[in-house]
Amino acid sequence: MAGMQISVRQFKAFSAIAQLGSFVEASRSLHVTPAALSLLIRDMETELGFRLFDRTTRRVVLSHAGQQYFHYAERVLADMRRAEQFAHDLRLHRTGVVRIAMTHVMNWVLLPPVFRAFQQQWPQVRIEPVDVPTHEIVQSVETGLADLAVSFRVPVGDALEVTPLFTSRAHAVLPHDHAFARRKRLPWKALHDQPIIFIGQGSELRIRAELPETIELHARYEVSNTITALGLVASGAGVAICAGYVWPMARLHGLHCVPLEQPVANRPFVLYRNPQRADSPAVQAYREFLVAHYAGLGADPVEKALTAEAF
Repeated sequence: MAGMQISVRQFKAFSAIAQLGSFVEASRSLHVTPAALSLLIRDMETELGFRLFDRTTRRVVLSHAGQQYFHYAERVLADMRRAEQFAHDLRLHRTGVVRIAMTHVMNWVLLPPVFRAFQQQWPQVRIEPVDVPTHEIVQSVETGLADLAVSFRVPVGDALEVTPLFTSRAHAVLPHDHAFARRKRLPWKALHDQPIIFIGQGSELRIRAELPETIELHARYEVSNTITALGLVASGAGVAICAGYVWPMARLHGLHCVPLEQPVANRPFVLYRNPQRADSPAVQAYREFLVAHYAGLGADPVEKALTAEAF
């Protein structure tokens, strides 16, 4: 049983003869000679160990064993047709799964408008957000847990392919009753006496590296995700330094996002993929779609493209 080898051609030959009741008619439908068809069936019967057809002078009919086997053969052919259709759809980006890792806030703020636009072109492709801690987003692509990842740029050497997507300007997130909440812009030095909430491992060091030595910031908390930071701001625990695209979520808490300047800090966000793994057509389509979508922003930070109507 383990060594049985029945080819797709034999299954098709068996099905055609069973339905047409004639080797001659079946050979015409399959565009082979009757002799070649007979050889296919003879080899198939030898492999199976039983006769598939009873032959009369007028007609070929299924044997008792052939009648029972016919249902299994039709199931195999149906599965083959579905597999061929799936492969065809996959090549044309009509189906597939794309696993993408990004922060919870990105999933909430940035994914919906992009996802809607992509689904209009490829409705059968399923996008699966990969839910991992912020510090494991890039690693998820290295390990194969995700096909793609969107995050701020970090050194990865040659392990991953990095494609620029967009930038987001650093903002101060403040309670609605804060003295700075109504400002249009805010210099970094104005935060020198504020309790600062940093987001992400190493974020305090990265931000300090981007600022002049004369600007002092006093860390009160370093939390792992933006949602926690926004909760702390809402409770009056301090001022969070966030990417500007968080404003729709901050607004739910009645918080204000004020752009920081002197200097303006635009953080680059990139798309990560593993060049050691071949992309499926669906992943390739989504990757190209993301790059083209954000290319339309030009030099503008991504938050400028966000509107209240998008949420």
